[in-house]
Amino acid sequence: MNPRIPNALSAARIAGAFLLLFTGGLNLPFLIIFTFCSVTDLADGYLARKHGLCTPTGEMLDSLADLALVLAMLAVLIPVMPWEPWMIAYIVAVAAVRVVSASIGYLKYGKIALIHTFMNKAGGLLIRLAPYLMLFLDLDVIVATVCTVSMAAALEELAINLRSESLDRNLRSYLDLCHTSTK
Repeated sequence: MNPRIPNALSAARIAGAFLLLFTGGLNLPFLIIFTFCSVTDLADGYLARKHGLCTPTGEMLDSLADLALVLAMLAVLIPVMPWEPWMIAYIVAVAAVRVVSASIGYLKYGKIALIHTFMNKAGGLLIRLAPYLMLFLDLDVIVATVCTVSMAAALEELAINLRSESLDRNLRSYLDLCHTSTK
């Protein structure tokens, strides 16, 4: 397998996130592009791990592509959905914890510290499902669920960045950090 494929998939997700900005809302073009981006997210990590192609650059590119997709999704959906102030406040609070965590990681490790924990993966999955769920469920239920899991993931990542001596982007959980540091 060409070692550039996983990174190309992450780059395609960034391009797809940019294209989302021109869809105008929660419509068929949005869902098609968003689905494409979500599939590239699954594929890039799977292929990199399966073929031993994991690199620090690839891990960072994957995280940046995820961030670009979430920001594009919010940029498109916030203007067109019936958001209540508490929903926007909750999203901003999650983002603030993420920024603090990433900043602490940068100060400690000299790199933005985005970690692929199970909680972050669960939050990412819920974010990927959110646009589809918005077609069937109340927005308040979706926002409460996604933000609660995302806040838990952000707080876990913050705790990891505060406690860890070195950056391990593939740490599965805070408990794994506790387990490895007691050995």
